[in-house]
Amino acid sequence: SRAVGGETRRAFASIPKAPGGDTFLGHNADFRNDRLGALRRLAGLESPVLRLKLPLPVRAMIANHPDVVQETLVEKAKHFDKSDMLRFSLFPLAGEGIFTSNGELWRRQRKLMAPLFHVKALEGYAPDMVSCALRTIDRWRDGDELSLNAETTRITMAVAGKTLFDADTFSEADELGHALTVTLDWAGWIIGRPMAIAHILMRRRFGALAESSSGRIAELARRAELGVRGPVLLFGKRGRELAAAIVVLDEQVQRMIDERRRSKHDHGDLLSRLLAARDDDGTAMNDRQIRDEILTLFVAGHETTATGLAWTIHEACKSPRIYDEMEREADAAGDAPSVADLPKLDLCLRAFKEALRLYPPVYIFGRDANKDVTLAGYDVPRNTNVMMSPWVLHRHPHLWPDPERFDPERFRPEAEASRHRYAYLPFSAGPRFCLGIHFAYMEAPLVLAALLRRFRFELLREDEPEPSATLRPRHGVRVRVRARR
Repeated sequence: SRAVGGETRRAFASIPKAPGGDTFLGHNADFRNDRLGALRRLAGLESPVLRLKLPLPVRAMIANHPDVVQETLVEKAKHFDKSDMLRFSLFPLAGEGIFTSNGELWRRQRKLMAPLFHVKALEGYAPDMVSCALRTIDRWRDGDELSLNAETTRITMAVAGKTLFDADTFSEADELGHALTVTLDWAGWIIGRPMAIAHILMRRRFGALAESSSGRIAELARRAELGVRGPVLLFGKRGRELAAAIVVLDEQVQRMIDERRRSKHDHGDLLSRLLAARDDDGTAMNDRQIRDEILTLFVAGHETTATGLAWTIHEACKSPRIYDEMEREADAAGDAPSVADLPKLDLCLRAFKEALRLYPPVYIFGRDANKDVTLAGYDVPRNTNVMMSPWVLHRHPHLWPDPERFDPERFRPEAEASRHRYAYLPFSAGPRFCLGIHFAYMEAPLVLAALLRRFRFELLREDEPEPSATLRPRHGVRVRVRARR
């Protein structure tokens, strides 16, 4: 320990080590072999920060308390960037979209998209949300056995396509859904693997060379740095599947861009805003930039809500009293619920929030320190990865009594007000919190009301989370639907 400016600061190496990490590869092997098991060992530990044992020269730590999350994401947000590992794993899908970009590019993107998620704009999306739900369940028949996650994905994918891009993606939902699953599975698989680490270390070396050089050498270093943002080569079966999936997604997005350019009509949606956007020098976005934003928002616009809806019904089916009350709310809202019915759907919203607590789709994420900084009184060197896990925080018994129990009462206003603001992180926090939070909180109860009004759900088997890039149900939540009269 040492005193600096009246503050006691301790060395990074003195941070308590997280449980596990006993092999040569340390916690890297733990997370690759049993990701949720490694995270479960952290839940409830008293230390607010934990150091991970990783092969040199990689440094990483866990922010294991809401105070440290607040310090990282809010108070010292400018000292952290989106993690290089996350950016690398999602680069084939999202490129330099708003979820993965940093610095001035991210600020421009955020400013461009924010108006689409204001309250007044959101109210206009409600009819499309309900219409997409009804269009999906019109295909169901009494007694059908379904993969509920596939059905909720079809709904939310259609909602994202219609509201953000004024595009009908319903007929392509299965093909697009498969392509997105392949890319997200690859992203979850590549994290922490030697190829990913090598790319990141090369990128940092090229970046450091560019910073310390000038002229032609700096220019070449910058180009090399850009060249290793994503995988240089794709190998094996996974690589071929990823390449094929990206072709499917790129072709769909390019059709949307080409059709909109031919129509020359401003639809007032995200795609129109992207096509009309100009840099300070008057330069328009190129098709690659537009493509990155479309795919980023397309994934973000449907993935969280789709899995959250499936988990909500999964948990409600195991709690008959809660299910019956949600069904009564749906009946009170009627056949076509609207924005005006949202106050009647209070339990549906609270159940959705509780499902996101138990199964946060983005269950772990990180930030890289862009300069030397202190966290929780420890010296954190530049390029250290600070990881935060909603999965862990949402199971801390001091923050959430009986944390494994499904209990929507946790999200009564008085309960939320009494809890640490950063104990609940399904949409991150700070300047980079998810723009779509209110979009999801409006879509979920409306879709639940539409589904519960028309059908009764019988859970065929209990499911379990599959930790890939996101936390999807391993078996898709298998249900039988019974038509209600």
